[in-house]
Amino acid sequence: MSHLRTIYGILIGSIILILLVACGGSASGVAETSVIPQRTVDGIASFDIHVFGEGTEIRAAGQHLMDQSLGVIELRNGEQSNDSVLVMTVHGYDSRGYEWITGLKNLAHHYGSVFFYRYDWEQCPDQIAAHLASEIKRIEKSGRYNKVIIFGHSYGGMVVTYAASGLGKLKADIHVIAAPLSGFPKLLDECDNLSYDSGDKLKYPEWKNSVRLIQHRTAHAQDGAFRELASDPQDVDLPFFQTHELPPTMDGHRLGHNWSVTWVLDKHVGKPHRL
Repeated sequence: MSHLRTIYGILIGSIILILLVACGGSASGVAETSVIPQRTVDGIASFDIHVFGEGTEIRAAGQHLMDQSLGVIELRNGEQSNDSVLVMTVHGYDSRGYEWITGLKNLAHHYGSVFFYRYDWEQCPDQIAAHLASEIKRIEKSGRYNKVIIFGHSYGGMVVTYAASGLGKLKADIHVIAAPLSGFPKLLDECDNLSYDSGDKLKYPEWKNSVRLIQHRTAHAQDGAFRELASDPQDVDLPFFQTHELPPTMDGHRLGHNWSVTWVLDKHVGKPHRL
């Protein structure tokens, strides 16, 4: 009889495990986390920023973010309604997303309309910029926005600089973070339609006076993406509204290419880090 009880016990345990899996659960009773965006009335993907949670491992959260479909993604903060500022964030080449998570959470708590732009980084920056500018103008027309704020990191910084001329007379502040604005070896080899000056640095279309470009430069020797280059690709002659040199350290650690995003976004909303 004890033998039969053991067999019955195994069978019952197996059935329970199968039922848990079939219902989308796990043996521990903890449902797997996934980011399933909703769609707004104008077709924009949207999900709540709280899906990342306080305890979410930052690299897994970044992967969830980059797993989203290409295009504009709205990051909601619960039921917080849109305010008068449209905030657009643009990732870099081959981004893993984790560098954005902390800053995006803070932006979503500070502003009511925060968006993340997913793009195909195999395209040329001017092509991506044209679509980005059209999306920003489309969203701007749908709300009661008084201002646009854009953050672009690395390759995304090149994209938003090209997009500046496409914003027309929109009032916009564009923050360019750790971006190789003068060009980058091999990255643009297939982009034959880009223009260069006599010093072989990229030329960008002019933008309206209503658009202000703010550059945030990492320390050349501290930036893992740039330090092997003989010259700093952030060095370019453009009519910046402001230029900020980022410190070499953040919270006692090296402030390199990716963590520059966290530094700039957090400082923007009044949550600065220590050196």
